[in-house]
Amino acid sequence: MITGTLTQNADQITFTASISTMMFDIARVAIVANAYKTEDNHPDFRLEVRTPRGRIMRVGSMWKAVSEKSGRAYFSLGLTDRMGRMWRMNAVRNEETPEGTWQIVPLAGGRTELTTMAGQVETLDDGNLAGFVGGYDFDMDFVAVENAHKREDSHPDFHIEARSPAGVLIRMGSIWKATSPRTGTEYLSMAFSSPTGTQYRANALPRTGEAEGLYEIVAQTGNDLVAVA
Repeated sequence: MITGTLTQNADQITFTASISTMMFDIARVAIVANAYKTEDNHPDFRLEVRTPRGRIMRVGSMWKAVSEKSGRAYFSLGLTDRMGRMWRMNAVRNEETPEGTWQIVPLAGGRTELTTMAGQVETLDDGNLAGFVGGYDFDMDFVAVENAHKREDSHPDFHIEARSPAGVLIRMGSIWKATSPRTGTEYLSMAFSSPTGTQYRANALPRTGEAEGLYEIVAQTGNDLVAVA
C-alpha cells in the first residue's frame, strides 16, 4: 500500500523522499534534523513539504532504528496526508540497494478486517494474474506477478500490485496457490491491503461453468494477518 525512495542528500545530513500510495503521490518530501530533540523517543528528523505559496509545513517525523532480528539500521517514518490520515512506514536497505538510498515499505502486521467483498481473478497468457476487488469502501484493479524470489513453501506465489494516482506500481499484498483438503479443488489464497491501508484476507475460487483460469473472490474471515507484503 506504500512505496517510495528515501535518498541521502549531498550534505550527508538531510534526506529527500518520494512516497506513493493508492490515495496520493508526494514527489518530494524534505527531511531535516529535528533541532528540538531532547529525549530518546523524540524524532530524529522532521518531514516537511511546501504549501502552494511556498511556506514550509511539517507533515511527519522520522526515527533512526535498528532491527532486533537482523541488526540492520533502518528508518521509521510517520506521515500525515492532506486528509488527516496517519501513514506509518519503514525505509530499509538490502545488498542490492544503491548506496545512500533506502526503499520505503509499509509496516507489516496487524489484524484482518471482516467485510463483504466482490472481485474476480483471471489467469493471463504469461501465467500471471489480473483482476479487481472491491468492498464497501474500496474498489481497485490489480495485477499479480510471479514471485521470482520464492524459496520456501510459505513464500507467496504472486505479488499483488496496483497503481497510484500518478501511475506508480505499489505492492498491495500476496497470493498463494492452495488446494482444498476436503474437495481437492485448487484455489488462490489472498492477503492484501485496501487503498486506505486496511488489511484483508480472501479466497479466489474457480467459477463453476466458466472458462479455466477464472476465479471469483470471496472474503475469508478470522485469523491474524502476520504480513501482507
